[in-house]
Amino acid sequence: MSEIGGQIDQMDQLGTSFNGRSQEVEDLMSSLRGEVHAAYWKGGAADRFRSAWDSEYEPALRNLSAALVEASDEVKSRARGLQQAGG
Repeated sequence: MSEIGGQIDQMDQLGTSFNGRSQEVEDLMSSLRGEVHAAYWKGGAADRFRSAWDSEYEPALRNLSAALVEASDEVKSRARGLQQAGG
């Protein structure tokens, strides 16, 4: 039989950490978006890069941020389950 348990306070801290990191990714994404579009860079390569930023890179960062929020929710939900079970 496998063991079940966890330190509720540590799990809560982990969930809070995931949320904080998600916000850091959002802040980074916002900062980089401004820099990408403000940089003086013209031509086909610049257009392709900005298009890739808009269609690939920024969405990847957005997905990372969302995944961190999901991880936070999961850890906190598991902590509540353990707490209710007396764990």
